[in-house]
Amino acid sequence: MLTKISLTFGSRQILQSIIDKYPERHFKLMQATTHTRKLALFDLSGKDSIFESPVKLTVLDSTLDANLNGMFYYQSFQVNGDRQKLLYNTLQKVITGPSDMNGGYLLKVDNKVEATTLVLLTSWENFESLTAWKESESFKSLQNFTSMGSDNSYYDEIYKTVF
Repeated sequence: MLTKISLTFGSRQILQSIIDKYPERHFKLMQATTHTRKLALFDLSGKDSIFESPVKLTVLDSTLDANLNGMFYYQSFQVNGDRQKLLYNTLQKVITGPSDMNGGYLLKVDNKVEATTLVLLTSWENFESLTAWKESESFKSLQNFTSMGSDNSYYDEIYKTVF
C-alpha cells in the first residue's frame, strides 16, 4: 500500500533526466491541462523523495483499489479551525464515492508551513468521466471548500500523462 507520494516541477529535460537516473522508481510525468508548459513529475514509489524541491505528501486514506492510471485531478484544500475535521470527513466520503474513478488518495502536505493542507488526488480514465463527476452530488459536497475566502484556500489542476 502506498504511504507517500512526492512531486516536483520542471522542464521536460530536467524531469526526464530524473526518470533516467532512477529507473527503479514508479514515476508519472504529467502536464497541466490549463498551463501546457507546466510539467510535474509524480513519484509513486512510496519511497523517500529524491527531488531537490519536492512537494511531499503522506497518504491518509485511499480507495480500496487505488489505481493512478489516466489523468490526475489534484485538489488542495486549506481551511481554518473547526472546519478541518469537516473537510477531512467530506474528503473521505468523496474518495469512496465515484464508481467511475480509477482511484483516489486523501493526502496531507508534509511541511510545517502547510501542515493543515489536505490534498485529494484522483485518477480518471478521461476528461468526460472527470467532468461527469464534477457535476455529481459527490463533488457538490466539496463546494463549501472550493471557494476562496478568509478561512479557506483552494487550488486545483488537471494533469494528463506526457508520452
